[in-house]
Amino acid sequence: MKKFLFSLPLAVGLILAGCGDGQNNQVISKRYIHKYGYAVSQSEWDVNNYPGQVITSMRNGVTVTATYENGLLHGPCTHTHPHSQTVQNYYLYSFGDLKKEISYDSLGMPIQEKAQLSPHRFCVTKWYGDGSPMSTEDYAGDELLDAQYFTLNNEVESTVERGIGMRIRRDHHGVLLSKDYFDAGYLTKRDSFYPNGNSESTIHFAMNKKQGERFVYSENGNPLAMEEWVEDQLHGKSTYFNNGKKQVEVFFVNGARNGIETHFIDGDQVEQEIHWIFDRRHGPTKFYVGDNIAKTEWYYNGKLVSKKRFDELDHMDQMITHASASFRESATR
Repeated sequence: MKKFLFSLPLAVGLILAGCGDGQNNQVISKRYIHKYGYAVSQSEWDVNNYPGQVITSMRNGVTVTATYENGLLHGPCTHTHPHSQTVQNYYLYSFGDLKKEISYDSLGMPIQEKAQLSPHRFCVTKWYGDGSPMSTEDYAGDELLDAQYFTLNNEVESTVERGIGMRIRRDHHGVLLSKDYFDAGYLTKRDSFYPNGNSESTIHFAMNKKQGERFVYSENGNPLAMEEWVEDQLHGKSTYFNNGKKQVEVFFVNGARNGIETHFIDGDQVEQEIHWIFDRRHGPTKFYVGDNIAKTEWYYNGKLVSKKRFDELDHMDQMITHASASFRESATR
């Protein structure tokens, strides 16, 4: 499941810098060590494809050690924590193919391990801060096949078997984060929680993507948001609240604001209306005082214009649209 790979920006940057090309502006120095222990120059290394290690010192205090064979990553590749000799990320390669990756905290305790069992099968293991196991998960591509989730006392508290079951997510101190429900290997629903155990949000999924309504609550239980999602993007009406009262209502199409965004005073009195076309203000923005419009601003494609200029540009758009439609119609005859 791609979402469970180590995706920290730092780790990605370090892979590019220490185990391949790129990020050279962040490199302080590189040393090339033949596997028999003697140093060689970069030109010798590049020409002869020596087996051995490249040790890279980065500006951010990280040291990257990569092992090569015949010009390919082969063996361990490690990244230290900044300004430390403690390993933060460990990668194991077999002739260029990544087989295992492990992340560690600043004390050297393992946080997560991903072992590649085959091109499409991999296992993810996580640990709590004290080193006790948190979870083991077996994936086939994006599908979660089997998993076990443990308490701090090393007791199984939830399982997924043959793609069906519940995942209990906790942080490294054991605090409950969410309860995730799976069917046929895919996430179908997530209930998230505050540290005190109160509900934080509820969202449904289809094929591991947000799909349907999402509800968000404050720590005292008041509504904060009601959103509509389609394939991981906001799509439809979203309503946001302040102190339990409706504050903003806005419409989305494929993740972009599209339609009227309305602001309210105390949940019912309209304060402002903004017209959007795919995340750009387009049309009138109206400001209200009581039941009356106090001011209207006009926007064209995100830029503030006069009403006269908006009408001119809008008329030009209509003429272009009409001409294009006529051309297409004549072309099909």
